[in-house]
Formats: sequence, C-alpha cells, structure tokens
Amino acid sequence: MSRPPLISRRLLLTGFWLAGTAIARAQVKRGTDQGIGGTGITRGDDHGIGGTGIVGVIQRFGSIYVNGERVTYASDVPVRIDGEEASPKALRIGQLARVVATRQADGTLVTRNIAIASEVSGPIEQVKGNELTVLGQKIVASSKESKLRAGTPVAVYGLRRTDGVIVASLVEPRKEATERVTGLVERGPDGLHIGGLKLSGVDPLLVGQRVQIEGSASQGAMQAARTRIDDFSDLVGASRLSIEAYVQRAGSSLQLGSGLVARDSSRFGPVAGEARMVVNGVFDRSRGLQVESTQAIGQGPGAPRPGGGNPGRSPGGSIMHPDRGTPSPGNSQPGGAAAPGSNPGSNPGSAPTGPSGPSGPGGMGSPGGPTGPGGGMGGGGFGGPGGGMGGGRR
Repeated sequence: MSRPPLISRRLLLTGFWLAGTAIARAQVKRGTDQGIGGTGITRGDDHGIGGTGIVGVIQRFGSIYVNGERVTYASDVPVRIDGEEASPKALRIGQLARVVATRQADGTLVTRNIAIASEVSGPIEQVKGNELTVLGQKIVASSKESKLRAGTPVAVYGLRRTDGVIVASLVEPRKEATERVTGLVERGPDGLHIGGLKLSGVDPLLVGQRVQIEGSASQGAMQAARTRIDDFSDLVGASRLSIEAYVQRAGSSLQLGSGLVARDSSRFGPVAGEARMVVNGVFDRSRGLQVESTQAIGQGPGAPRPGGGNPGRSPGGSIMHPDRGTPSPGNSQPGGAAAPGSNPGSNPGSAPTGPSGPSGPGGMGSPGGPTGPGGGMGGGGFGGPGGGMGGGRR
C-alpha cells in the first residue's frame, strides 16, 4: 500500500489547528459576554470572584462618584429610580445609588446597572425649621428644603442615624409620590412601626428587619399593600460590599443606622458614640457581612452630638440574615466599661479627627473641605448632608 502524500497530512493538521483556534476564540467571546446572575457584569473582569456592591450617595459626576470611588457606565446604562425605569439624565447628586461594579485591567470600576432608592416618599406632613416629617419619619434637611411646604409630595434620599432620624442628602419634589418607606420594623406598645409611622397588615415576623413598605397612609398609620425585605439580595454578583452609613458599636459588631448589623471582630468601628463611615467588607459563608475596613468621613449637617445614637433602640439583624440578633451596646460593663475581651483602644480603620486631621478644621470633613459642607461629601457638596449608603439607617 502506498504512503499518503505528505502535503495532505500537513493540510489535515493545519485544519485541526484552525478549528481548535476558532473554538477557543468562541469560548473566550462567550465567556466575556455572559453576565453574572443576569447582571451583565463579566466574570473575566473580576477574576471570577464577583463584583463589589456599592451603596452610597452620588457625590459628583464625571461618571458617578459613590463612597469615593469613580464608577463608569455606558451612556445607555439601565437606570431604575424607586423601581421605575429612568434615563441616566435623571441621576442627581444626593441620590442614593446601588450598583455592582467590577474593576477592569486598567483599574477603573464599571457598572452596567444603576438603581436609585429613596428612604421615604410621600407628602410632607410638617415643616419645622430644618426638620421635615414625611410618613412619620423625622428628617434633617438643608435650609433649601426647609422652604418646602406641608402637603408637597417628595422623595427623600439620605442616611438614617442610629436613632432613626434621616439625614437628607436630597429632598426631591415629585408630582405624584408613591407612599413608601424603608426602615427597621420595630414593635411598640401600640403595635409595629417604622419611626413614627404605625403599620397595619405587616407580618410580625418582620420585626427587627429592614423592610420596604408601600401602601396607603392616613393619620399616622399605613395600611401595607406591598412589603419587601431590603437585604442587599438585589446586588447579584457582588462578593464584597462598600456601604456608607452612620455606625455605632454593638458588642463585637457594628450597628448601621439602616438597622443592619455587620460583624467587626477587628474593632474597626467607633469605640463609643456614633460615626459616619464607609464600611467595607466581604460576605462570609452564611452571607453575613464581615468587616474588613472602615473609613471615617465628615459628619455633615444633622449629625448627632458626640456620644449620640440610641442605645435603647432595638438592634436589627445581621446583613442577609436580619433575624439573627447581635449583641447590643447593653452588653458592655456597667459604667461604660468595655465588655470582657473587647478592645477599647484605638480604631485602626478610623481617620484622625484632630484639628489638622481629615475631620478637623480645613481637613477632609470640615466646611470647605472634600467631605465637609460645601466640599466633597458634606452638605451641599460632594454627597450632601449625611450622604451615603444604608441611607442608606442600608
């Protein structure tokens, strides 16, 4: 039998090589086109570990800046404001944004979806100085918002302090504002409530959880039509979180003003009282949040006095598992001493607050500074008063 010509073998091997290359290229293309959990965020951009869920007030534009990070997006990025489709042109400084962002090879963060969430929306019930009341929620606003009249429908964006008061970063008038509130469901002598709003038609099992409730309000009470637990489960594809919030220590954890709790065994948070911080962490196996670091930022208008907060307020549950209680500040020793095993020492994650530090006069958190009033993240500036995540109290 004669041997096949050599040229035919070479052609055959070349054909196999070309076919293999085409398959490999197709696989690579398919891998970069598939999103994680339908988000459109690619695994290749973040080495297969998921993106970072960023929740905070929009501080400025040029893309959007949230929690000090520049997050880029396409001109036609899908935007939802309080669940309704909107244009990127509807984004405003002071709105509370929730995005999942992935870091590219050049270091930039990219998101392919932007969600905007107000803390409460409905008619203004009362205006007293720079304080507003909307659906029973006490709100600290700027002098501009204090000129609004009772009865005006508004959406309020901002952070809750740990006493439940909302420090507004933006109060946006709306022609028609769906009556909606998001906050920690608590039980009182007269039943369930969020802030000063009594709740009807809400499952008692939701006590201690942060819940978004829509319904019809009248005379200080709301009949719930829809309820949804607000637990970051919408941040699909995120393996990390960056959250701006008012924070106080609750035993070995951090209690966020939103009502959520994050584990903080390394003692990054404030030793006493309340502080406005960006909390960075990773999800553990139980989908709780383990704090990795914190960054102290300027308090801004409406901040509580030193030693503030609300020790008597019932703590919420842990992130993603709100029904799992955590130690409360009451676990400390009488007289304010730290509980056994705690570390009342310095805060490795806190920024200095002395006269020349980031929160001192002329520093990062002072009037005119990057995070002070009129500056980067303070009132009227980068993020407005109390701007950030968790509102968001998340």
